[in-house]
Amino acid sequence: MTLQQPNPVRPASVPVSVVILTHNEEKNLIPCLESCRWCDDVHVLDSGSTDRTQEIAREWGAQVHVNLFATFAVQRNWAIDNIPCKYPWHFHLDADERFTPAIVAEMLRELGPKAKGPSYSAFFVPSKLFFRGKWLKYSGDYPTYQVRLFRAGKCRFIDFGNSQREECNGEIGWLVNPYLHYAFSKGISEWFMKHNDYSSSDALDAVDARRVGLSFAGIASSNSVTRQRVLKNLTFLCNSRALFRFIYMYLMRFGWLDAVPGAQYCMMMALYEYFVELKIREREQGWSNRTTALADRLLAEARKGSK
Repeated sequence: MTLQQPNPVRPASVPVSVVILTHNEEKNLIPCLESCRWCDDVHVLDSGSTDRTQEIAREWGAQVHVNLFATFAVQRNWAIDNIPCKYPWHFHLDADERFTPAIVAEMLRELGPKAKGPSYSAFFVPSKLFFRGKWLKYSGDYPTYQVRLFRAGKCRFIDFGNSQREECNGEIGWLVNPYLHYAFSKGISEWFMKHNDYSSSDALDAVDARRVGLSFAGIASSNSVTRQRVLKNLTFLCNSRALFRFIYMYLMRFGWLDAVPGAQYCMMMALYEYFVELKIREREQGWSNRTTALADRLLAEARKGSK
């Protein structure tokens, strides 16, 4: 099977190569590839899947590349350096994300043959988060932006917490139309397992930031991405992260308007922040060291008593 083209856009009329990051994504990959039918240069960068991910990608005509995952920034930079993309403009997509006709049409207007030629090196792109079949318009903090569309040679990525940030040589533009994000497509258990790892990364960043000091420059910036990143720095000083996150998402961002799925998602994110808070205290107060010392002492006393 090869990638067939959809109705709205002819193949190759949008000069953008698509790179999809995968690891054991056989459940997500076909819908993701279906949304890429407009593109004639689709690459799958796999992290060593043990399911049918690579087989499905080849069946659908995508080019498959393999590189073991270290971090998102490392993986994205590896793709930039090693994948022979057809076009200078790249769009990085995850397997649980989807293009829509609207965002494809917008890329055509910005980058297509009739476009004047963008003066940008990259674009911030919004996403819509879905949970239980519902778009979380309010509790999902829409619109949040990431650099996903960029010109090769003009953009690199650096690690930041459990995600990445861009380093671009040039101005960054903004797309209006979002891609779709189905973060719970593998189930809630998988989401919690992933966010357990994310909370460890955030806790480490928080401890390091408290030690070296934080910058709050840009808190009043008109750039929403800049403001969000400064607010994240503020959370590193907060000792009631879980409560603050729930109040912010459910009340200040009107998460209650997303009905029951919105309330559930707000509680899940508050729990995630509580994990972060506990892990910060563990690192700063040496909980694990004291727990190990106590366990060693109790074991020694038990052995002594058995003699």
